[in-house]
Amino acid sequence: MKRVIVQSISSIILYVLMAFTVASFASTITRSMAALEAGVFELEFNLLPFVLLIVFFIVWTIYSFRTRPNQQMSFGQWSVRMTEFSEVDEREALITAKATKAAYVSFNISVPFFMLTFFFYPVFQTAWPTYPVFALVATLIIANLVYMTTWIRAYNR
Repeated sequence: MKRVIVQSISSIILYVLMAFTVASFASTITRSMAALEAGVFELEFNLLPFVLLIVFFIVWTIYSFRTRPNQQMSFGQWSVRMTEFSEVDEREALITAKATKAAYVSFNISVPFFMLTFFFYPVFQTAWPTYPVFALVATLIIANLVYMTTWIRAYNR
């Protein structure tokens, strides 16, 4: 159970860091385009979100590889699998199937909801131009939280 919690929370942190990295680059490009229209070439990046993303990714990869359930698996085999889905026994396989179904259902609810919010996007586009990035990340975070919650509840029964 600890593995699922750590992997799910790590995935959420990774999604948030990726969203802030993309939002930072998008804001930079928007400012640079505005400056270019004024006749000034200006390109300035905030590298902090990108550096945090890379550092977190390296630490998460090392931790996940060292704590993988199947120690016989090579890095190449392990790196293409979702570690949340590496069940140890038949009971965990059933729990994973149930949690995956719940996450799928939550995804099917959250995506149309966020699609509807795009009706109002032109209203707040200037205030929050990177909203689509965060809407996409929110759908992934909701699905991860539902997966983790369902997995924990089924495991503790």
